[in-house]
Amino acid sequence: MGPGIGPENIGKTPVQELPVHALSPGLHLRQGGINAAYLQLLIDASGRSQLPPVLVQKDGWRIIDGLHRLEAAKLCGDHSIKARLVDCTDAEALVIAMKANSSHGLPLSKADRMCGAERVLMAHPEWSDRAIASVTGLSAKTIASLRDRSACATPPGGQRLGLDGKLRSVSAGEGRRRAAAYITAHPDATLREVARETEVSLGTVHDVSARLRRGVSPERGGLRGTGARLTLHPADRPAQAPQAAEHAPAPDAEGLPLRRTGPAEAPPAWETVAAKVANDPCVRYTAGGKEFLQWMALHATDPNGWQDLVNAVPAHWLGVIAPIAESVSKEWSLFAERLRSRQEAV
Repeated sequence: MGPGIGPENIGKTPVQELPVHALSPGLHLRQGGINAAYLQLLIDASGRSQLPPVLVQKDGWRIIDGLHRLEAAKLCGDHSIKARLVDCTDAEALVIAMKANSSHGLPLSKADRMCGAERVLMAHPEWSDRAIASVTGLSAKTIASLRDRSACATPPGGQRLGLDGKLRSVSAGEGRRRAAAYITAHPDATLREVARETEVSLGTVHDVSARLRRGVSPERGGLRGTGARLTLHPADRPAQAPQAAEHAPAPDAEGLPLRRTGPAEAPPAWETVAAKVANDPCVRYTAGGKEFLQWMALHATDPNGWQDLVNAVPAHWLGVIAPIAESVSKEWSLFAERLRSRQEAV
């Protein structure tokens, strides 16, 4: 079973009632154990709504995903719980659990995800850094760092399995040559597309593209002229002068290139995360969470819609509407600051 396995592939498994006393904790992904506040939230919600079924490993009836829901059922005095039985190995159960957590429920802490990533890496050393990153919610660069510190063996043949199911060599320079070949064949591709299709870090792709623009070998230390010239996709064109653009910026902590100038990385659009947020019990089963979703649906669904309405405001109202818009923007900025403050406190 490859890195593409996930709870979405288990949805066709029939839901059945299993006795609560027969189920046992399985993977222990959370170093801190049960979260009391989240457990109480589920207990309160269970009286009003039906919680999603837990995932149970068929061998041993061990919980893969849903330990908090199982504890809530016990405390509520329930004798059975809705569940899906999954026929999988322990290694597969670990992958399913990590991916299930990334799609709903109480998120794992960074430390928990790091520990989980080490376990996935030991179980599947043949998977690429990006494949493991997709399972654990960490960056590919972080996985590479964990791999360097781990004792897991290099897979036979020096190849790793990517998210697309293809085996790729991990020998020195191979990734750079692969990225260079893709850029040459797809001159209009964005750097992110190249990184995704070739299983190479974004920082490396940025450096390779810069070397190709200068006509040198894509490999570090290579001086051989390649004669290759490419046109960057508009989304990848740097804002600095051409001579400054020849020096590839160093990647940041998550593997993204740090531009000396130009706009910052755009945040995800609300519509891309709305479904995941709405599926979180902390939001879904609370009055404040429901109100938040309704408010965001009204105010964040089309943040660029104002561009089509600028000319619709009559000239004699411009002096009134502009300050209102400015005031609203300040409120959004304050909202963002409060959220960041809470995140830092947590």
